[in-house]
Amino acid sequence: MSLTNKRFRPALLSAAIAASVTSVGAFAQDDETAALEEVTVTGIRSSVLDSVSAKRESDVVAEVIDAGDLASLPDVSIADALGRLPGVTTVRDSGQSSQLNIRGMNGDFVQTSLNGREQASTSGYTAGSRWIAFDQYPSELITQAAVYKSPKASLIEGGVAGTVEMKTANPLEAEKQHNFNANVRYSFNDAAENVGADEAGRRVSFSYQGKFLDETLGVAVGYADLSQPNSAEHMNSFIEGSRDFDGDGSEDRIIKGFQLRAENGQDERQGYLASVVWEPTDAISAQFDYFRSDFSSEDTRSGFYVDGLQRDASTYDIDNAVVQDGILTGGDVTLTTLFGPWIEVRQEDQSTDSLTESFGFKFDWQITDTFNAKMDIAHSSGEKTRLDRIASLHAYDLTYDADGNLQAWQELGGQSLGYQLNAGDMPSVAFNTDYTDLSHMRLGDWEQFPHLYTDELDSVKFDFKYEVDMPVVASFEAGVRWSERVFSDDRSTFRWGRREGQNGFVDADGNVQLNEGCEFNRSDVACMPMDLDGFVTVESFGGSMSGYPNYLSVDLAGIADAVFGPGNYDAQQTWDHNWTLIESGELKEEVVAYYFMANLDTEMFGIPVTGNAGVRVVETDTKSIGIQQVRDGEGDEIIDDNGVARYDYAHVEYGPEYTDVLPSLNLSFHITEQDQVRFAAAKVMGRPPVFQLRGGAGSWIDTANDGVSPRYNVWSKGNPNLDPFRANQFDLSYEHYFEDGGAVTAAVFYKDIESLIENVTYFEGDIAWSEIGLEAPAGLVEGQYQTTRNNDMGGYIRGLELAYTDTFDQLPGIFAGLGMTSSYSYTESETAVDGGGNFPDQVLPLPGLSKNVWSTSVFWDIGNFSTNMNVRYRDEFAFAGVSPGGSSLTMADEYTTVDWQSSYSFDNGVDVLFQVNNLTNEPNIATYGTPSAVAEYAEYGRQYFMGVSYQF
Repeated sequence: MSLTNKRFRPALLSAAIAASVTSVGAFAQDDETAALEEVTVTGIRSSVLDSVSAKRESDVVAEVIDAGDLASLPDVSIADALGRLPGVTTVRDSGQSSQLNIRGMNGDFVQTSLNGREQASTSGYTAGSRWIAFDQYPSELITQAAVYKSPKASLIEGGVAGTVEMKTANPLEAEKQHNFNANVRYSFNDAAENVGADEAGRRVSFSYQGKFLDETLGVAVGYADLSQPNSAEHMNSFIEGSRDFDGDGSEDRIIKGFQLRAENGQDERQGYLASVVWEPTDAISAQFDYFRSDFSSEDTRSGFYVDGLQRDASTYDIDNAVVQDGILTGGDVTLTTLFGPWIEVRQEDQSTDSLTESFGFKFDWQITDTFNAKMDIAHSSGEKTRLDRIASLHAYDLTYDADGNLQAWQELGGQSLGYQLNAGDMPSVAFNTDYTDLSHMRLGDWEQFPHLYTDELDSVKFDFKYEVDMPVVASFEAGVRWSERVFSDDRSTFRWGRREGQNGFVDADGNVQLNEGCEFNRSDVACMPMDLDGFVTVESFGGSMSGYPNYLSVDLAGIADAVFGPGNYDAQQTWDHNWTLIESGELKEEVVAYYFMANLDTEMFGIPVTGNAGVRVVETDTKSIGIQQVRDGEGDEIIDDNGVARYDYAHVEYGPEYTDVLPSLNLSFHITEQDQVRFAAAKVMGRPPVFQLRGGAGSWIDTANDGVSPRYNVWSKGNPNLDPFRANQFDLSYEHYFEDGGAVTAAVFYKDIESLIENVTYFEGDIAWSEIGLEAPAGLVEGQYQTTRNNDMGGYIRGLELAYTDTFDQLPGIFAGLGMTSSYSYTESETAVDGGGNFPDQVLPLPGLSKNVWSTSVFWDIGNFSTNMNVRYRDEFAFAGVSPGGSSLTMADEYTTVDWQSSYSFDNGVDVLFQVNNLTNEPNIATYGTPSAVAEYAEYGRQYFMGVSYQF
């Protein structure tokens, strides 16, 4: 599709992008097709007609967004725009779209490229991952984006669910010699004040495209700046253990704790784009592209934390227990001992900084009229850090001597709470203690677990195309691509205190004696409750949490400086926390892929047929680099950050080499000028998430089943020998085009997945360790082995997709400006995953699979005024929600989101805009499989935008 600068009203793009487009051909059409695009209509209709025209010229099944100008998209990120396409949904993080799910499969199954170059990832939260955080990509800097649902041999492998391809502008294709766009928008979040966040935000962008030297040299630059509230009214709960609470003789599962949090902060993102294109002749083109996005998300979480209800019944009392669907969801709890549940005020700082950078050089040479060669050299990198600081405040009984020195301390006696989880809403909670009273509130625990994830990707690609005059084949394509990718995790920690609260005294010699040990302490500061004076403020919940008690907000860095001294609480890799060394490591992947493809142009039974057939061969060499525990004395000398050396760990580098052969076929049957049928078949593959491939391992010793012998157990965070995801897939679709430019399409798809990946624990006697390459030290029994594996729970994913696009030009008067785009997707699967600890002895749907998804946009152009409303619905789905210490599966509830946009275009190039995202303030709700057992409830508020843009 031509990237000419058609006049485009950004407020209306959400209607345009819902149009189903089934073409890579949208990215490169012949001159005849380009001529068909020279329409006189403006606004939304230009984008809709471009989409319909692209459909007719497609060679794979895809959905396409065409923004035209730089800075034309109205959305905060490209994720919001992609999330309106048929069969594509998003996962909202902090109220903003980030991860994409395609045809019922989550981001782990999605490949992503920018200008044809594979992208590094910054999506890791608890561990490194492959899926792309699309909120890293400002929509203002993307001119086209496509979701390829069926592959062809020339596409980079990895898209089991689909491949997302984003494009930036080619300045030589701009409409005029000099093209300039500027956008300024003010934003307002109507719920930010409820959690103490700043309601105001901004979006500012500038872009320029210019042509020089008789239009042989093109230059494009772009900048996009975003600042907006990162806020939520948030509750999440944790489930663990079982006990008979209602006396019916059966075990009831326990909501063991929950958090009530006011989350506030600010997202800051700066995006940069530069492109230089040189075409000295019609036969030679050289292009350099650069993209960078810095995304800083301040994320402070304050409120109450209750935990430990799974502990022994003798450690606390519970009255009026409420059991719903076999799960304890409420009751009146009284703390009776120091070793049972606990209540704390918690302050967290989960702020992240992410940097994405990509650049590449492409050389295109039309050697003869029939032979073309291309070379592409590229680099992409991603880096993400997360602070992960936590302070826990407890209520204490405190005893002082005559001089005011603290002499004894223990958790305040008689603390109690009444609570009830409420289906589809915030819980009801009441405490009997004032947790803002500084006469008994103290700091009991301060800890941090900083994360650093990096992803470096280098690649070189050569592609060749040879045009032929043959009855069936129009051209042949072949190519080879080499890439090397290195993921790294860097883990460390600093911990002081005890989460459950401290208790102890000062003896006659002035030494601290603890009745219940300090859980962790590498500092010189004794474990005893610390004063909060000067480091806390009293805050109030608002919005849906306004009925809750006040809470204390903590200056995390300030109190740490006061207690430990500046620089004395830096996180370390230590043998005291051996996981910090074991989970730090690298994963290297070297890939060589080569392909051969024939582009088809023929007839079958008198029906014109176009498409392609080819095969891609992929050779992968994976190596996990880290440390693994061995017999003491047989390992390498490894020294931690405290100077402590150990000799029972060895550096390891191992992993498999494997080859995949991936055939593909795409056929388009042009039945009439208005009707065509498509068929696609392919074998696809995608590599496992990075965190599941880590090879480092640790161990522990306990007692064997005979009750006497020492038993050796091994834990590992991953398994480098995992097979990739592999699947066979088929697509069949029918498309009918209206004479006025609209279209209606119906498609069915089928994927047969070979296997999935699951966590597994082999217990004593389950498997001979010699079969898996492990060895227990002499004199020890082979015990548990915790790892990941490929299971036999593959199977089909199949579904139906319907799409409808029309502009009602035949209506009289102003009603002729009406138009509509709508899509519906139904997906089902026999694949399933183990429910894990949250759903014991259960299997859950494949994460990311929603059976029913639909999106509808209605737009209306009245002269220079345009307005549009988009409504999107997503059915329930399983996802890996973040929980203390990692992530675990929960079930997200169905939700419906509504966005409304309007704009007015003046004749002098100025547009004014007003839009509202999340118009109905739709919350995020997740459960443990039943409405009463709420795992998460979060409200993010409505986001309003008012702005002006200028274009010449």
